[in-house]
Amino acid sequence: MTKVICHADASGLPATRKASDVHVILYGKGAMPPKVARIGSMLLDPISRLKLGIRSNAFDFLTIGLAVTAADTFVLRSDADDRWCRRLELTIPLIDPRPWNAVRSMLEHALNFLSGDHWSLRFKRGGPRPPSKAIRDRRRIFIDLSKAECACLFSGGLDSYVGVLDLLSEGRRPMLVSHAYRGDRKYQANVATFLPTSCPRFAANAHPTWSGATEISMRTRSLNFLTYGALTATAIAEFRGLSRVDLIVPENGHIALNPPLTPRRIGSHSTRTTHPFFLNAIQRIMEGVGLPVVISNPLRHQTKGEIMARHATTTADFALAAAGTVSCGKWKRKNKQCGHCVPCLIRRAAFHAAAIADDTDYREPDLEKIANDPQIRDDLISVLTAVSRSRTARMEPWVIQAGPLPEDEQERFACVDVFTRGISELGNFLRASGFP
Repeated sequence: MTKVICHADASGLPATRKASDVHVILYGKGAMPPKVARIGSMLLDPISRLKLGIRSNAFDFLTIGLAVTAADTFVLRSDADDRWCRRLELTIPLIDPRPWNAVRSMLEHALNFLSGDHWSLRFKRGGPRPPSKAIRDRRRIFIDLSKAECACLFSGGLDSYVGVLDLLSEGRRPMLVSHAYRGDRKYQANVATFLPTSCPRFAANAHPTWSGATEISMRTRSLNFLTYGALTATAIAEFRGLSRVDLIVPENGHIALNPPLTPRRIGSHSTRTTHPFFLNAIQRIMEGVGLPVVISNPLRHQTKGEIMARHATTTADFALAAAGTVSCGKWKRKNKQCGHCVPCLIRRAAFHAAAIADDTDYREPDLEKIANDPQIRDDLISVLTAVSRSRTARMEPWVIQAGPLPEDEQERFACVDVFTRGISELGNFLRASGFP
């Protein structure tokens, strides 16, 4: 068990610290003591630009998201007994721990599902507080809450771009919520220029830093993203006096479910960032602590190709905008989409299904070359194996390997059906590319 202890400021650090423990300063700025991590140093500025005082339960949810991201970043999977599943004991200071203690076991269960680790959470008092009125009053540039009535996660990916297009076409006014890691902000801003209407945007970077090695698998990143969305949606609710505000999480159904392509990818080896089981769990947690937020994924019954096809002939410059979005699971390593990871292959199949020329600048566009390169062909081989398996496999048990499906019969059928169509898109693309 690795203990990760979070602090509101450096004054809470013990004089002597165990070498095996990880200490993290939340929202910490400046130099840290040796072997002490920090996270969230860049968050308070965009939060202060919302101008409103932030509700304590929304800010505590953000603090929880940061603490989880810190533990996921600063504790290496390679140090676990099986080199994957970590045992994490996480202590988090909150403004008011009482409502969170009531949902603690639900949150632990959701995190276990999301990351494949064993999480044990401890909440205590004395947590960080949102920016004061004095700090907010010093701001000269604000995020305009009057122009938004819902919040929408906006990663700069193709699905989030289409999700915003759909909202605007329905006459809705979304606040774009971006997790703007270094390098992401530029392409997110570029994709936003293709929207027919300018939208207000909340963009922030958790920026976890310390002197030690960091874990790159980051299975919990979507929780942090959702806490940004919940904080922003709550601010909209406060500004408008609403009891509920929608938080839209646009993700095609194939990727949202993400069933394992091969047996060795079962469990958290396939990401579960927007799986319906996880999103439903977070919804119940938010309801349990009184957050006025309703999560929905309107793209959950569509494949990526179907999403693109809907806009291919009706949205000006759609092909140009789509080529500028980022889908790659390995993009951050070289700031260029690889062309051979599973998200890239699904993206390429979607362009093919929608009959749109794919002008994405991939590091490796040649599928035959990928297939012959042992260093990069694993995902392509897995996709080929899955396409072959889909011809005879029972699809519902396959989909359930990724996680429990909704109890509603129509939703269950829709989940299985969208995965079936997604695999079919991949198969059609690969056959058109010369693979059997």
